[in-house]
Amino acid sequence: MYDWQRRNGCLPQIAPAGGVDFYMNPMNGSVGWADAGILIPYRFWKRYGDERILKDFYPGMKKYARFMMRRRGKTGLFAKPLGLRGEARRYAVNAGQSYGEWAEPADVHPYRWTDMAAPHPEVSTAYTSYVMGILGEIADRLGEPEDAALYRKYRDGCRKAYQSLVERPEYTLDTDRQASLVRPLYMDLLTEEQKAFAEKRLLKAVKNYSYRVGTGFLSTPLILYVLGELDLDAAYRMLENEEMPGWLYMPKSGADTVWENWEGTSSEHGIASLDHYSKGAVLEWVISVMCGIRADGENRFTVAPCPGGRFTRAEAEYKSVYGTIKSGWEKTDGKTVYTISVPPGCTAEIHLPGEEPFEVEAGVFLRSV
Repeated sequence: MYDWQRRNGCLPQIAPAGGVDFYMNPMNGSVGWADAGILIPYRFWKRYGDERILKDFYPGMKKYARFMMRRRGKTGLFAKPLGLRGEARRYAVNAGQSYGEWAEPADVHPYRWTDMAAPHPEVSTAYTSYVMGILGEIADRLGEPEDAALYRKYRDGCRKAYQSLVERPEYTLDTDRQASLVRPLYMDLLTEEQKAFAEKRLLKAVKNYSYRVGTGFLSTPLILYVLGELDLDAAYRMLENEEMPGWLYMPKSGADTVWENWEGTSSEHGIASLDHYSKGAVLEWVISVMCGIRADGENRFTVAPCPGGRFTRAEAEYKSVYGTIKSGWEKTDGKTVYTISVPPGCTAEIHLPGEEPFEVEAGVFLRSV
């Protein structure tokens, strides 16, 4: 990505650019795509505790941060008027092409050509605040306090702009569009009053949609995390859904890959890659929550499985750089039997439902609860 960074700080939407049609070039810098230049090094640092990846790419991160900052509070032909005032107007990101949520179910948000030509202020303001918050944390780690203060200024400014934006009818939280509720809840963008409303509204929206998945590229990886915090049963009902749109609808329809669009071959307007990465992001939740495997840094794990739904058993393994860690559970005779395998030289903190956390060393651990 940084090999392709432009002088103005813009990062590409896809790297390397093989297969990118010419008309997609203006989409470089699209929030949620180009932001991977910040989010991927951040995730690697959090996963492994090695800050060298942050040091290597920090100069490019600073340039991209400036690029993001320049898209807020714009006026003119290519800026979208939002009807905001003061600080909210100055920090709302209302310029720059981006994909928005992209590839939501057709009955939730039908595809329009403007989805690739017009700004998406709700998505762009949200991601700018989120990325600036992460940059502030990175700058602190690298001993750059002035940078950290600047990034937090923009994080807070965009967050307040977002809170004003969702009070506008066009971007209201009173909606069945799941992505518009998942995103601000996951990114902690709302006031306490707005958050309480959005939580209840999301549960209502999911129920109204018969627990089918109504998100697109950006919020599909997030929705079960948000739902699971509010109502674990609701998260499992969505995971288990076999109707379209839903993860299990694909194999039930004969697919052995993950589709770009929930509709698969019946997708409209030709957006129908049948071997894609996006919707498959749900497997992170399956591994990290359903089976509870999380890496905590060098030679340490947390294992906190959360059984639920109609599943009678689940098992996952993660082939980490420290060895393979496994976690599984099975419901039998009114109890749940947990089996956890910790690799040599490692320790794991175990969290089982209804029990106090405890630590184990390498080996195989079994417990019936």
